[in-house]
Amino acid sequence: MATLRVVSVLPSATEIVCALGHADQLVGRSAECDYPEVVRSLPVVMAPRQWDSDSPSRVIDARVTAARSRGESLYQLNVDLLRELRPDMLLTQDLCGVCSVTGPEVEEACAQAGVRPTVVSLTPRTLDEVWSSIETVANALGDAAAGTRLAGRLREDSRPTKSPPPPRVAVLEWLDPPILSGLWTPGMILAAGGEPVGTHHGSPGVRTTWSDLREARPALVVVSPCSFSVDRTGQELADPSLREALAELSPTLGTFVADEAYFSRPGPRLGEGVDLLRHLISREAWSAPMPVRTLDELGVAA
Repeated sequence: MATLRVVSVLPSATEIVCALGHADQLVGRSAECDYPEVVRSLPVVMAPRQWDSDSPSRVIDARVTAARSRGESLYQLNVDLLRELRPDMLLTQDLCGVCSVTGPEVEEACAQAGVRPTVVSLTPRTLDEVWSSIETVANALGDAAAGTRLAGRLREDSRPTKSPPPPRVAVLEWLDPPILSGLWTPGMILAAGGEPVGTHHGSPGVRTTWSDLREARPALVVVSPCSFSVDRTGQELADPSLREALAELSPTLGTFVADEAYFSRPGPRLGEGVDLLRHLISREAWSAPMPVRTLDELGVAA
C-alpha cells in the first residue's frame, strides 16, 4: 500500500483518516482539527481569517452572515506551507462556507503553491452519506477494506430504534439566534427513536425563535452549538436571556448540553451522538463517552 502525504482541512475528515488507522499519513491540518490528540502537533495549513470564537453567539452569527453575503471566505490557506508539505492528497468539503474553505479556494491555493494533490471533497447531507464518505476516504487512501468495516459497523449501530410514540426532540446547533440542526441530525434523532422538531433529514438547519420552540413542545432538548465545547456553551449560557429562554422550554425529558463534535462533525463520532440520544430518550442509567451536562450541572436553572 502506497504511503501518501495527506493534508486535511476538515475536522471530520481528519477524524475519519485516524479512525481508519492512517493517522501517520497526515502531514497538515486545519486549526480546528483537534481530534484525536495526535493530530494537534501537525502544522496548521488553514486557519480562520478572524479569530472571534470567544465572542457572543449573536456577534459571530452577524459576522458570518455579513461575510457570506459579500462572498468572502471565512478561512485562508497557507500557500507557503502547502508548497513545503507537498501533499499527495487534500481532504476538504464543498458543503458549507462556514466550516472550511471550498473546492475552488483549494484549487486556487494549490495552483499558487505549485502542488497538484488529489482533492477529495466530502459533501454528506444525510447520515448514510456520512457513513459513505468514510468509504470514500478509505478508497482514496487505498484501504477500502478498512472503510467497509468501519462504515458497516456504524450503519448497523445507527439502525432506527422503535420508541412508540416517538418523543419530539430538538437539537440546537446555535443559540443566538436559535437554529435547529439539520442535514444528518434529523436522521440521528430518527435512529435514536425520536421525532425531529422543525427539520428534515438531509435539509439544512432552520432558524427559529424561542416562541416557536415553546409552541413545538419538544420532549427533549439537546444544545450543541457548532464549534462549541460544553464549557464554551456554558459561557454562552451566562447570558440571562438565553438561560431564561431555555428554561421556559421545560421539556419533560430534560435539556442537555453536548459537545458539538457529536452532532456537527460528519464523521465517526456521530455514531456516539446517536447512542447519546438513545439513552437520553430511554432515560437509562448510563455514563456518556463524551462531554454532556444538564443545565443544572452547568449552573443554569432548568
